[in-house]
Amino acid sequence: MTATLRSDAKRNLDRLLAAASECFAEHGVDASVDEIARRAGVGHGTVFRRFPTKEALLVAVMVERVRDLTRAAEEALEDPEPGPAFERFLRRAAEVYAQNRAIVEGFERCVETEEVGALKVAVGRLVRRAQHAGAVRRDVTAEDVMDLVPAVSRHPDVVLDGLRATR
Repeated sequence: MTATLRSDAKRNLDRLLAAASECFAEHGVDASVDEIARRAGVGHGTVFRRFPTKEALLVAVMVERVRDLTRAAEEALEDPEPGPAFERFLRRAAEVYAQNRAIVEGFERCVETEEVGALKVAVGRLVRRAQHAGAVRRDVTAEDVMDLVPAVSRHPDVVLDGLRATR
């Protein structure tokens, strides 16, 4: 049974997650809980009442980024042009990585979550759809694509050229 938060507790949680997201994006996984609490306008104790460890807070933030990526993959699946949709998704995912110093290490810490599972399914569908359209090499897997996202943030055209099917 899920407990409903009081409106003030919900506001505090929303501010806390927003501040944690900013701090982790700027400073990586080493962002301090004190800085997160300060930015959220809550006490240090409030952070630990909601999240027993900094790791739990990091995972909560990363799960939200994973959900964002899953939504982007699902939107790409709605696009009638599989090749361009795949490329737009990959570039969007790379932007998320480029803007967030914690996402690579943070992602590794939540790979067992149901949200990462949903992302893998959506990316797999996107890859297969692009492969079926002849836009992506047949030997590429969803895991390959997810592993390549950080490289796309640095060298998008090189990685995308390597993923394209040869005709």
